[in-house]
Amino acid sequence: MPLVIFMRHGQADNNVNRILVGRHIESHLTEQGRKQVEYAAKDLKSVQIDRVVVSPVIRAVETAEIVCKEVGASYEIDERLYEIELGKLVGMNFDEVVSKYGNLFLKFYDEHDPALESFGVESFTSVKKRVKSLLEEAAEKHVDRNILCVTHLDPIKAAISTILDLNPEALYRWHIRNASMTILRQDERQYSLSGVNVMSMHRYPHE
Repeated sequence: MPLVIFMRHGQADNNVNRILVGRHIESHLTEQGRKQVEYAAKDLKSVQIDRVVVSPVIRAVETAEIVCKEVGASYEIDERLYEIELGKLVGMNFDEVVSKYGNLFLKFYDEHDPALESFGVESFTSVKKRVKSLLEEAAEKHVDRNILCVTHLDPIKAAISTILDLNPEALYRWHIRNASMTILRQDERQYSLSGVNVMSMHRYPHE
């Protein structure tokens, strides 16, 4: 049964500084982030990776380059894996947003709460729609191929949300670690969740 593996990019400067950079401000991998990705890439060598698709954002592209060099693959850009559009929140500090506006990030996962519309933030419904499109395409056109998708936190949560009926609080609390893998198994066009936050064992006690 083929796998669709969602991998979050390695730690980037914005993660360390807790800055919301979204799609349009470049934020590169840190040295620790590169090491995280190298460990993950070595683990991926035990699986045949037939196709690699990646978000256009530089921190995801840098992650894909490290992985592809290790596993001997090439990658394609797929805009369905884009970081969410953060609108007016771009450039702000995470804690500053919470202090000024309350926990907008919890409200983001409530698909019936329009609180973020005025900020120009892409809805979670929209993120789920584009990730679901990618999964449907994989199930229809790549039934015998293992696919690696290098992306960001919220597209990965959207993939999980297409399988599990999680409430907004559960989605908000479920943190996806940098350079970790979320593994979906596809059987007759149906997906099941095989792993979340899969990463090298030495990382778990510290992260």
